[in-house]
Amino acid sequence: MLSPICHRGPDGEGVFCFENIGIGHRRLSIIDLVGGKQPLSNFEKSLWITYNGELYNYRELRKSLQQKGFSFSTDSDTEVVLHAYAYWGKDCVRHFRGMFAFGILDILNKELFLARDHFGIKPLVYAHNSEVFAFSSEIQALKPIPEINWDIDLTALDQYLAYQFIPAPNTIYKEVKKLPPAHFMRVSFSGEIKELTSYWQLDFKPDHSRTEKDWMEALEETIKISVNSHLVADVPFGSFLSGGIDSSLVVGYMSQLMAKPVKTFSIGFEEEGYSELDYARKVARHWGTDHHEAIVRADALSILPDLVRHYGEPFGDSSAIPTYYVSQLARKHVTMALSGDAGDELFAGYESYSTRWSRHFSPIPEHLPAYKKGLYQILNPVFPRKYPLRTASLSDWQRYIQYYGPIERSKLWKPEFSHQLIQTDAIHLKIWKESEALGHFQKAQNLDFRTYLPYDILTKVDIASMMHSLEVRTPLLDIRVVELACQIPEKFNINKSSGEWVGKQLLKKIVSKDLGNEFAFRNKMGFAIPIQKWFGTDGKSSKEVKDRLLSSGNGLDTFFDTSELKRIANGSHSGQQWLMIFLQEWLNQNKV
Repeated sequence: MLSPICHRGPDGEGVFCFENIGIGHRRLSIIDLVGGKQPLSNFEKSLWITYNGELYNYRELRKSLQQKGFSFSTDSDTEVVLHAYAYWGKDCVRHFRGMFAFGILDILNKELFLARDHFGIKPLVYAHNSEVFAFSSEIQALKPIPEINWDIDLTALDQYLAYQFIPAPNTIYKEVKKLPPAHFMRVSFSGEIKELTSYWQLDFKPDHSRTEKDWMEALEETIKISVNSHLVADVPFGSFLSGGIDSSLVVGYMSQLMAKPVKTFSIGFEEEGYSELDYARKVARHWGTDHHEAIVRADALSILPDLVRHYGEPFGDSSAIPTYYVSQLARKHVTMALSGDAGDELFAGYESYSTRWSRHFSPIPEHLPAYKKGLYQILNPVFPRKYPLRTASLSDWQRYIQYYGPIERSKLWKPEFSHQLIQTDAIHLKIWKESEALGHFQKAQNLDFRTYLPYDILTKVDIASMMHSLEVRTPLLDIRVVELACQIPEKFNINKSSGEWVGKQLLKKIVSKDLGNEFAFRNKMGFAIPIQKWFGTDGKSSKEVKDRLLSSGNGLDTFFDTSELKRIANGSHSGQQWLMIFLQEWLNQNKV
């Protein structure tokens, strides 16, 4: 099990076995390079831990636990987690501020305690049946276990087609599950799951007593403190710098806090219109960083088999490719890097909010002049089809985010499979129901924060960076930053005071202080790749698209209608094509 994940921890490995239980660990040394070896036990040898992550408040917790009578044999945060569990039990996770996934063997109580951080920064998957219980950081580490049945979960596969990722608790396999973010579980030594509980949930509670100036000051202070706490390391570190708002903000605070120039890393493309390198260079020049760049070319698809093996299940976000390359670049210089992930979800920065979901802000179309809005109200009851009122339902939102819509998926699946696909939207339906009292944009933010962020963005970054043994930290995903962001009324983050809807306004105004309005308020580009040009008729990868989607026995034809596959292969929807290419490679590597 340890061998397939040696890239996650190239600095050492350890194993502890007790009766019918075994735990193992691969170590990437970041803090206490000498003393943090794992699995680690307490003095009584009654608790053993395997732990992946970083606690940013471990020094405060260590001091608190010392006052309670605990003594420490290492300087690592791993031992803090272990003693915190010894003192607080399962409530220990409520005291942690950081990113983590860990398992603790509690020999006296004969149970295993598993937990995952608040936001899902660090992964944890597990397999469970009547013969075995096993857990790991990546699915591929479970493959050597003969007792696991590897039957495909077709609902999970349908979720992949819809969203480009598979949300927890599902994985592509029926017997393998993801522990959701902000959850812990207790498992008896006999393999019975005794408890699976959520210990925290995102909670939007707008505070209308503060002004915009108050919020900006509070954000600046809180984010800067978070960045500072994320800089604790005994190894060289730097930051990703896309040239966007969030990474530019993080690099700015790092530059203010550090005595030496920040090492920054950026990725660009040969294709015009897909690269933000000019903006990244502007940030690097402004803050005097030690800047490094690389260019991703169309032959980047050559890494597809490697990506597929590491993700372990279908994962359709094509920006895994530039994330792989920027991590490769960074690892040549540092062992740890900060990123700006989560700014869009917390502060309403996505274009899907400002240019799409904004259309549903009012029942009457927003773009109409005032006199036409008045006429619209009169004409709607008479001609409801010609002058329909806008709704703001879950299905309206899903139209904007699904890669294959419900009708497309029903045509794509062979008839013998379609009856099994009734739970695809279950997680979205649950979150949407819980979001009824939220503001218009906060409903979409809540969905993204609880699905797209952990199961796409954070999964993408964790796997792609760990392929190169690089730890990535996310200072915007600090519990204090998140809970402050949840108090900000949505009108301060996204509004149309300039005449059109603009999101992430508070962060943009903070960044503009140093880099100017033109930099801060330009249109968002995102971390997209020029996949449409690569896959187009004249693109370097167009032949590979057709070969993978149309060749007989490619695995796809087991589940899908071949005429629909032909339509996709000959079409121009590169996002749909990429999902099928990744899936075909996964099916090829994991023949049913």
